[in-house]
Amino acid sequence: MAEKAEIHILEGDNAGVIEVMYNPTEYSVSTKGVMSGEGKNIQFDKVTLDDFKVTLLFDTYEKTGDEQDVRNKIEKIVALVTPTFEGQAAKKPPACLFCWGKFSYKGLIHQVDQKFTMFVSTGIPVRAQVTVTFKAVITSEEDAKLKGKEACRKLWTVKAGDRLDLIAHTMLRDVYQWRKIAELNGITDPMAFPSGDDIGKTIIIPDIY
Repeated sequence: MAEKAEIHILEGDNAGVIEVMYNPTEYSVSTKGVMSGEGKNIQFDKVTLDDFKVTLLFDTYEKTGDEQDVRNKIEKIVALVTPTFEGQAAKKPPACLFCWGKFSYKGLIHQVDQKFTMFVSTGIPVRAQVTVTFKAVITSEEDAKLKGKEACRKLWTVKAGDRLDLIAHTMLRDVYQWRKIAELNGITDPMAFPSGDDIGKTIIIPDIY
């Protein structure tokens, strides 16, 4: 059975998983090396991750009632380009993780282009191509750590009273793996976890071999 592509919403009140109707036929992502200097003095400075873009197909022609309107199937994705929760100084959109097989990309969805290609006689759209553009919010090193379908399948929504060692025990059956959970999710002060800002966020649980 083929694995389904998914968009994991990692933060905010709407944290959860959006499963696409059909797996994409293509996506594009590039890694850019930033260099400085001239001539023989050119040197490598850093790596930047460009936007990730994927086009998804949604088809509700065989549905009935409200489910036939394809816009109802894609409204959760469209909503992700709007700020959804309060940050330190201003509202911001939630970080999301696109997963398909062994590929994953973490970023903010900052553009959703909808192209409606089929309609019923009442004018209701029943087929759409939705191009979702992510802006990276991680370094190239963090991106490398997230690759692999294990990063897509094990998630934990943080609640009051959670501790990293207890999460490690529940998810990995090994309390000492809390360090790997902290490292993967950029938790720099494990003793202060979870803070008020952590409550409701979804963290990624790595597989341990």
